[in-house]
Amino acid sequence: MGSNKALLPLQGIPVIERLVRELDTVVGRVIIAGGNQPEAYSYLGKEIFSDVYPGSGPLAGLHAGLTAAETPWSLAVACDMPFASREVFEWLVERVRTAEKSSGPEAIIPVVQGRVQPLLAAYRRNVLPGLEKELQAGSLKMTRWTEGLHAEYADGAEIAAATGLPLEQIPFNMNRPDDYRQALDWLDRDHKGNA
Repeated sequence: MGSNKALLPLQGIPVIERLVRELDTVVGRVIIAGGNQPEAYSYLGKEIFSDVYPGSGPLAGLHAGLTAAETPWSLAVACDMPFASREVFEWLVERVRTAEKSSGPEAIIPVVQGRVQPLLAAYRRNVLPGLEKELQAGSLKMTRWTEGLHAEYADGAEIAAATGLPLEQIPFNMNRPDDYRQALDWLDRDHKGNA
């Protein structure tokens, strides 16, 4: 992208701030994990935890967040997913509540249009030892690690139906300038549609 994706503005608000606002309505504690520029996020007033395994990508960020968490389950969302919303987080929390009533899964991971979304998911804290082994072995592929979990894979269409959100926006992330322009276009269209 050429710049910090988390700080890209959408309707005047940085993506990470949008995510924090949405999470604040659903969870008791929001942690910013894996921030390699903690000073950039300090204005949000949230705890920021650096990677224990710097330079090891999203797995290291998830590891930092789960290590800092004090609850049996945590929601995880990438900082470049501008449409991850309160509705999606509430849906995941409800699935966690169901999972807690049984020995259940170690993770709840959406699958949207055939693609696994491990960076918009819920994880039990007990996945940490296996996650640490992956990082120590230098295996950094998120989907390879999640394949070894006892995971519940949730159908993205079910999430879209339950939340009223467009299916293509639920897992949308911004990796390239074209992705950012697409997010701006969608928001502009939605804004005009609601005006």
